[in-house]
Amino acid sequence: MARVIRNIGLFVLIPIILFVVLYAWLIYSSPLNIKEMDLNKNGWVSFTEAEYTASYGVREVEVDGKKCTEYFAYKDGLPLKVECNEKK
Repeated sequence: MARVIRNIGLFVLIPIILFVVLYAWLIYSSPLNIKEMDLNKNGWVSFTEAEYTASYGVREVEVDGKKCTEYFAYKDGLPLKVECNEKK
């Protein structure tokens, strides 16, 4: 009986651990900080927000005559963040 309970515990615990590891990896791999990742500004970065911001591309853009790097979401192409160099 103890063996069955232990196996059931593993079947519950392993997916939870995998979810937490995946969530942490999505947050780590995003170019945005936590405050910027909170897209709906509710104070919490959901798994969906983390996944959305971690799937990004990079393109060069020009803003006010400065060369900038734009990070955009692969899902819909909308910009996530623009970083510009100080030089003109």
